Amino acid sequence: MNIYRRVAEYYRAFSGLILIALLIMIVSIGFNALKPWPIKWLIDDILPQTASGIVHWHGVTLSVSEAITAACTVYILTFLLHGATSVANNYILIRIGLDALLRVRTQLYSYLQYLPLHFHDRRRSGDSTFRVAYDSQAIQTFFNRGFATIISSILTLIVTFVLMFKMNAHLALVSLSVVPFLWLSILLFAKKIRNESALLQQEESDVLSRVQEGLTSIRIVHAFGREEFEVKEFEKEARHSYDANLQLTLTNVFSSLVVGLVTAIGAALILYIGANEVTRGNLKVGDLWVFLAYLASLYAPLEQLSYTAWSLEGAASGMQRVFEILDAEDSVPEAKEPKLMTRPQGKITFEAVHFGYETEHAILNGLSLEISPGETVAIVGGTGAGKTTLLSLIPRFYDPLQGRVLIDDADIRGFSKKSLRSHQAIVLQDTLLLSGTIEENIAYGRPGATSAEIITAAKEAQAYDFISKLPHGFKTSVGERGVRLSGGQKQRIGIARAFLKKAPILLLDEPTSALDLETESEIMETLKQLVQRQTTLIITHRLSTIHHLARRIIVLENGKMVESGSGEELLKRGGVYARLWKAGNS
Repeated sequence: MNIYRRVAEYYRAFSGLILIALLIMIVSIGFNALKPWPIKWLIDDILPQTASGIVHWHGVTLSVSEAITAACTVYILTFLLHGATSVANNYILIRIGLDALLRVRTQLYSYLQYLPLHFHDRRRSGDSTFRVAYDSQAIQTFFNRGFATIISSILTLIVTFVLMFKMNAHLALVSLSVVPFLWLSILLFAKKIRNESALLQQEESDVLSRVQEGLTSIRIVHAFGREEFEVKEFEKEARHSYDANLQLTLTNVFSSLVVGLVTAIGAALILYIGANEVTRGNLKVGDLWVFLAYLASLYAPLEQLSYTAWSLEGAASGMQRVFEILDAEDSVPEAKEPKLMTRPQGKITFEAVHFGYETEHAILNGLSLEISPGETVAIVGGTGAGKTTLLSLIPRFYDPLQGRVLIDDADIRGFSKKSLRSHQAIVLQDTLLLSGTIEENIAYGRPGATSAEIITAAKEAQAYDFISKLPHGFKTSVGERGVRLSGGQKQRIGIARAFLKKAPILLLDEPTSALDLETESEIMETLKQLVQRQTTLIITHRLSTIHHLARRIIVLENGKMVESGSGEELLKRGGVYARLWKAGNS
């Protein structure tokens, strides 16, 4: 992966503003080049005339006092003009860098949102968070320190060297003798800095992941008295970050020392030769002053180029972590020309479906199943039988490794994922709520819903009574991940969210696991009326919940359908379902 080529794509997106910044930069460099000349004029043309009190300069006659005032005024004006153009240039570059950061972060977060669950299953959420929040900031380095410093340094080098060469070609050439040594130091430290920066970013990501994991699991930490263990684990991660940070800091300090030593030797060499030239009468003191001022302007960009090269290597490691996400393969890709699904009848077909989260460990083994439009089907079986996995294939959270899933006899892979999911309502086994109000969470799947529709859905989910008793009712904030609500309350809000969507396909994964039997019974009565207008798949371990509700019960074992029929039929057969029923009611 060529990081610099990839970053260049962002430069092209801001080429207009970059051109403006470049023009302002050139003007700024010109004013900077003029800054030593008022001092040279003061040293060589004004101070030697103090005895006569009159200064003659290019046909202009001034008193010494007036000439000194003019020199100081010109110096201040030159400084102000250089400062003003520098401020304008820096503002534009910072603005470009922030715009680029906004674009990178948005692209990264957007892609993370659309990547399938298979991708997220394999990585820590803290690492993805770190890449969005921190690694993405590397793009600013490329714009604020990369482009600006490189172009500015090169232009300053060219202008400064030309002026120095015109003043004294011999000294100018000697001043460049340090360049090979600076280039060698860049090559020596560049790769080391990139590798150490990448290591530090990974360690910082691990620290964030540890914090996120520890705080989101704070209840179980307290419940098992593992606070001390968690602190030790965090300290271990923090120590690794400390070591990586210290190593990178030492490398930066040592590399800066090497560059500073090289330029100091070059400056000392010029000072030695120049001072001897002055003593021989071959060079004026003012000329030596200007030359030394220009030498500083020559070596400063050379040092900046060294530091910039190392900064870019560090930034490259951050952008590499960003591009690793943006280049991640979508294991549930959109079709090349995806179709939009119109409201389906609700027929669902599984054709010889094989699936495993890892290819070597199958969860579903050649499962075939057909569900008629408007049919209510329950999926039951022991732990690990493949129930939730089966449900996850319908909205394309995952794709089968073999076989097909069809809706109304059309392969769902031919539809856009957004349109496919827009016709499905889902209640997950672990009800997830977003930070916000109860009203916002119920309406999450149908943002344009009216207050009356939200209230109706809450009543159908047996959630209205507890919501109305809260201090702010439907405007009550649920807290992060719904932490201010009980498990049963969260589950009822999740059910209300699904009911409100009024999708033709309703998928329920343990929808009443956190509810008491009375509330569950009330919801099931409502569900009996609702399922008449939609195809419904229910997963549950409570067989009494679906024994009479479901028209058909599918029993899974080891990823295969082993029984199918009504609750009464399956009990009479005395097979797997009967065994599960007996275990659940004993």
